[in-house]
Order: sequence, then structure tokens, then C-alpha cells
Amino acid sequence: MPPSNPTQIRIAGTRPYSYGTKADDGKLAAELNPYLTEVLEGLEINYEATSLLIARAQRHGSTLAEEIVAAGWATESEIAHRIAGVLDLAADCPSVEVTVMKDARGMGQHGSKHIVGMTPDYQVRAYIAPDLERLQDVADALPRLDLERHLVCIATPTTIAAVRDFDTVRERSEAARLSLAAELNRWSAREVLTAFQGGALTLAAIGLFAAVMRWGSGVGLGLHIGFTCVAFLCTGFRAIVLLGSRSQNETNTAAPDDGEPTTFPVYSVLIALHREADMAEPLVHAMAMLDWPTSRLEVFFVCEATDPDTIAAIERAIAPYPHFSVVVTPASQPTTKPKALNFALPLTRGEFVVLYDAEDIPRPDQLRDAWATFRRSNDTLACLQAPLVVTNGDSGWRQAHYAMEYAVLFRMLLPWLAARGLPLPLGGTSNHFRRDHLVSAGGWDSHNVAEDADLGIRLARLGLTTGTISSPTLETSTVRWPDWRNQRTRWIKGWIQTWLVHMRDPVLTTRQLGLGGMVAFQIVFLGMVASSFAHIALLTQLAGFAVYGGLLEAMPSHGWLYAIDAVNLVFACLVFSASFLRVASPNEQRLASKLWGLWAYWALVSYAGIRAIWQLWRSPHLWEKTPHSSFGAVPALSGPADKPISFS
Repeated sequence: MPPSNPTQIRIAGTRPYSYGTKADDGKLAAELNPYLTEVLEGLEINYEATSLLIARAQRHGSTLAEEIVAAGWATESEIAHRIAGVLDLAADCPSVEVTVMKDARGMGQHGSKHIVGMTPDYQVRAYIAPDLERLQDVADALPRLDLERHLVCIATPTTIAAVRDFDTVRERSEAARLSLAAELNRWSAREVLTAFQGGALTLAAIGLFAAVMRWGSGVGLGLHIGFTCVAFLCTGFRAIVLLGSRSQNETNTAAPDDGEPTTFPVYSVLIALHREADMAEPLVHAMAMLDWPTSRLEVFFVCEATDPDTIAAIERAIAPYPHFSVVVTPASQPTTKPKALNFALPLTRGEFVVLYDAEDIPRPDQLRDAWATFRRSNDTLACLQAPLVVTNGDSGWRQAHYAMEYAVLFRMLLPWLAARGLPLPLGGTSNHFRRDHLVSAGGWDSHNVAEDADLGIRLARLGLTTGTISSPTLETSTVRWPDWRNQRTRWIKGWIQTWLVHMRDPVLTTRQLGLGGMVAFQIVFLGMVASSFAHIALLTQLAGFAVYGGLLEAMPSHGWLYAIDAVNLVFACLVFSASFLRVASPNEQRLASKLWGLWAYWALVSYAGIRAIWQLWRSPHLWEKTPHSSFGAVPALSGPADKPISFS
């Protein structure tokens, strides 16, 4: 049992832990005050355990109570009852029925460890969750409070946070629904086209119609040449990226180890879920394996109020983990992932925020990898993208191409752009943010269905940079054709939305991104969209040539153009194939046998592009849900926290 008298504790190899500050020959000393000693005795935490918990709190930069809960010595409720006993106060956790009192400015009287509210029976009470280290200060301050002693109650941090969060639901819901459209509408995709863009598009359509009427087939020839040039430009850019990229072995070179940090920041994890009840168990297991001090980690599973099955499944799965919680998003339009994330973001207290999807299994050391990179970089580094690795590429032809796409995107294109300080489209998951930069940038655009790509460009326009790390996240490709089609349609529609938003003022965008950044933005975004249509155009033209080749005798001047089309298609396939083989892991090399069907896969992408244009006109903010599939047997990731399991 802990000693009953104030005891000085020093842990070998660490500085004294300051429960109270007492000078001892000019040095800090650590002392267990009588109140704290009594709490520890009541919790049956012995001297050795106390020493260990103090050392952990020092190393993690946390509080003693957080370490007690993280280690499983006691629950928050048990600690609160012991504190109430030693301070002679009531232990009473507030419910959401408590009305939070407002100050003269209309602001709620609450903080992370206290709340002042009125109970349903019209009693004003102050609910506090004091740190164990400050119990002496609290005891000394109680006689000076304006409230009578019986109106001060000891509560848990979790229940105080729940009341505070409930009090701000309406405000957060409205802010999340409008997001950028509230104060920065020029950055929001809520309005698909501005008046100027709509007028320009109308004039272009009229001009094209007039040109067809005047010159007929000559316009078709011009469009043909235009598509050919766009396709060649995009492939040429990919070839430049290929020549300037490192191989898989070079990419996997470990970053220099900065050593064990002195303290750990709080890391917040956000996971937006909708109709994902089947993914609850493997997802929670994957989050539990993250190699980060439990006392400095908070995980929020953000669910829709209209999805009770997922809420119930997640609540069952997170029961053993006090630092995991469910955030329920009120029903409102638009029903999009970015709106859910914006609703939950104000609840986070982490210095860093990371996003994951329902099917994700991040490598356990990913948070440490990201934080080490942030520590080595300057403050303008706002975001880090972890690579996504598709694990079911060998389960079908379409899944194989999906996996190869991801390999080239996350292990070649994005690192190449990041290394040159160019704007890059973020992937929709495994994004690690400095929270202050994320908030100052306005969070996510709730009306953009490719909110990740848009945010990447917005950060660049604000003078912030995005980098990449090597620690991967495992996920699965969509299996059913309708799911792949819907997902790809949403992506292309979102890329078009993003391009339209950031081209509302091209001069300003160029000034903010720089000329090189603007060129990269055009090639990456406009190129991705245009090339998705160019593929089907080239294939259609080549098919026409094959069927009606005899007509070329009457039009010899067109033969060279069809030859260029064929060269373009072969060139694109060769560049993509070489890019994949350069970054593919040994386990992925076998997917190369599916590269023969690349042209057909691109035809499917073109179909999704046509569908995206139709949706952009009819339902620009429609988010077609993509169901996720489980990995089946979750990889065995258990092991010592300081030895995260390596992914092969």
C-alpha cells in the first residue's frame, strides 16, 4: 500500500515528478500530498505501482489519473468517488439533462475539467474533475468558492465532456453542415459553378455548336487532336515522375531515429462510419493496436444518428477501451463524410489528428512515424499522407488494377509531388494533420465529395505543405462492380468540383501556388479528369479505324492521327506498367500479369467519368455509399507496445 504520510518519490533516470512544488537546495522535489496518498490507498495502488505510474506520466506528458485509467488500475468513476471522499464532496456525474450556464457574453461556463450547470430541479451545481496532482490546491480553494460546499460535485472528465458536447450539438451541426460555405463560400463546392464560370461554359458550348455548323468535320478533327495532346501530356508527366522516383527498396529506407521523445502529444483519431456494423470488431481491434501511449490517445468513431446498427456495434466493440468513444452526427444535409468529420473535429483535443476509414488497418507504428516526421520538419508542414496498400488485389481482375493504381499513386506520384513542394491531392484516409493548421484552413468542405483532394490544394494555397511517410495502412478494394463504379464516379465528380472551386480566380490561385504549383495542379487534376475521357475517345477512334479502315484511302491525311492514337495508348500502358513494377513489393509483383487488360480498365474509368459529369449536373452533392468488406482474419498484430509488428 502507498505510505500514509507525505513521501518524496524519485524515479531512477527521470526528473522528480511534481505533485506539489517544494524547493530543495534549488531543485524541484516531488511529494505525495495527504489527499493524494489517501486516494491511492483507497484505490489499492501500492508504492511500486505508484512509482511506475509516475514515471509513465513523466514520459508521456500525461496526468497520474490518465495513467491509472490507461493501466487498468481503476476507472474514472472509481477515482472520482475516492476524490470526493477525501475532499468531503459529493460524487455526482452530470447528465445531458443539465443546462449549461452561460456567462455575460453568452458563452457556456465549461472547460475540459469543469462545468457549471442547472439540474432539472433548478439547482445550480459546479461539477469538477480535478487532477490528482492538484488536490491540495482544490482543498485550499473550496472555502473561497461562491457556491455552498454541497453544490460542488466531483465528476469524471468523460461525463463533463459529454455534457459539454451535448450543449454544443446544434452549433456544431450547423457549422459542419455549412462548413466553408458559411464564411468562405468562394472556397466551397456548395455552389457548383459561379455566375462567371456558368457564363463561360455557356459561351463555350454555343461557340462549339457554331463551329460544328460552320466547319463540320473539321471541328471533330480539332477535338481529336486536342484529346490526343492531352493524353500525351498526361503520359509524359507520368514518365517524368517515373524517371525521378525511387525504387521500392529505396522508398522503404527507414527514416533516422530521433530517439525516445521526452513527452508525447495527444493524438486524436477520427473515423467516419455509415452502415458499417460488420466492420466494428476488426476496426476497433486495429485501432487498439496503434503504438501510442493510451493516456495520450483518443479515438472517435463518428456515426450517423440514422444508423443505429453501426452505433450499437461500435459501442459493444469499444467497451474495454475507455479512450474510445462514439460521436453521433445529427441527421442533416448533405449526408457526406466531410460533414461528419467537421461535426466531430471540435471535440478533439489532440495536437495531431489522423483520419481512418472503416476497412483500414494501419501499421501500429504509423503514428510514431508521422510524429517523428513532424518533429523533423518546420511548422509549415500541415499534413502527412501515409501510403495505402490494397491487400485483395489477387481476388479479381478489377481488384488487381485497383491495387496497382494505389501502388503508383501512393508510392510514386504523391511522394514525388511532396518532395518538390508541389500541391497534391490527399487520399481519403490516413491523413495526419497538425490540428491548428487543419482548423485554420476551415476543416473539410462538406459539399465536396472529394474533400480530401480539395483540402490538399487549399493547404497549399494557404502557404502550407504536405508530405508523405512510409508506414502503410492496409485496406481492401471494392469487390462488386456497382460499388467500384459508384466510388470512382464520386472521385471524378469531386476532382471536377475541386478544379472548379480553385479556378474561380485563376490569377489568385497562381499567385498562391506559384507557377510551378499551378502547372502541377492543372496536370494532376485536369489531367486526371480529361484523361479519363481521353481513354474512351482514343479507344473509340481506334475501333472506328479498325472497322472502317478502308475509308482512310479516301482520307490519307487522317492516317497519321490514328497511328498517334495507337502510340499514345501503348505509351501510356508502358509508362504505367514500368511505374508499377518500380514500386511494387515482392508480394505485388504477381499482379503484373493482369497488366494486359489495362486498356479495358481505363475504359471503365471513362464510363465512371461520363457518369460523374451527369451527376455533377443532376446531384452534385450526392455521396454514393461504398460498402466495405472485412479482411476476414485480422492480422495478428498483438505484441509489446514498444515492438510494433512489421508488415511485409
